Amino acid sequence: MPVGSPPPATATGTLLEVPAKAVVSAESSGSQRATPGNLAPPPVVEEDDIPPSAKPAVDALKKFLAARSLEERLPYTLGADLMKPLMERYYARSPDGPVAVDHIQFVRMDPNPELGSGKHCILSLENKTWEFSVPVMLEEKEDGFKVDWVSFVEFKDRMLEKFFQSYQEGKACFHVGIIRHHYFEDGVPNLDRKDAFRVSPAPPNPFQQSVFLDKESELAQELRSRMPWETHIWAVVELEWKRLGTQQWVELSAVPQMHWYSLPMAPKSIPMPQQKADTEGEDLPPGITKNGKSGKSSGKSAQPPPGIRKSTPDLPTTIRRPQLIPGSR
Repeated sequence: MPVGSPPPATATGTLLEVPAKAVVSAESSGSQRATPGNLAPPPVVEEDDIPPSAKPAVDALKKFLAARSLEERLPYTLGADLMKPLMERYYARSPDGPVAVDHIQFVRMDPNPELGSGKHCILSLENKTWEFSVPVMLEEKEDGFKVDWVSFVEFKDRMLEKFFQSYQEGKACFHVGIIRHHYFEDGVPNLDRKDAFRVSPAPPNPFQQSVFLDKESELAQELRSRMPWETHIWAVVELEWKRLGTQQWVELSAVPQMHWYSLPMAPKSIPMPQQKADTEGEDLPPGITKNGKSGKSSGKSAQPPPGIRKSTPDLPTTIRRPQLIPGSR
């Protein structure tokens, strides 16, 4: 989720604009400052299947979670300079302070990812008060591993679910899994002229909802070529509530990124030419699966295809991100 220019508004600028309920934090504005007399021993966090190569990522994650303030959390945040304005806006209405977890489980380590500039480590966090575990991605930089704060907060606070709770004005972006599907229920006008998609957050959260798109729109036509039936993609999508009389539904207004990486990257100076796929064994791009077949890695030198967008020519060329949970992201 390299750093040097503001993140695209449709990809990260509105990711945290969904109203979120207050999260119980170990430290709030009214809490008493710890003193030597009232310090409690740090909670014991169980670790599961942590290989030696992932120990530095786990240590960085623990420091990120234990941070008592935004300033303490920034050194362990991926793209801190870009994320700071979003973090300030988020913590202005959500309690800051340590994030308590009971269990950290190793998921995967990618020593040579297609995105970013260092290793990617995927970990899963559990808290007895959370209904589902929360995945978190860290990327290795010159001064250590950094946490992808944007997706972590979105999954922890279950923002996609809160967006679907009731009608609201404005658009919002989310990291989702998205796939085409058939929709036969009532409540959506002119359904025969709409494509339907199912969106869901990161596993293991099973929540899913349907979103719709006018079949004649430019976005729908491009998605038909990039997302045929039975093709599951992990992407950042822009959603918007629509209303007609008593009918309400959510529209897919844009797909600014066909990946989950939260930081923009400078476009490569020389694009790679497209290769024709064999009709028998079509090569799928990384991050896309179809009928159980995963896309092949193109290597760091390959030019990834841009994300799909509706009408946002000012956005930088987008990039793709590896799956968050093996076999599902």
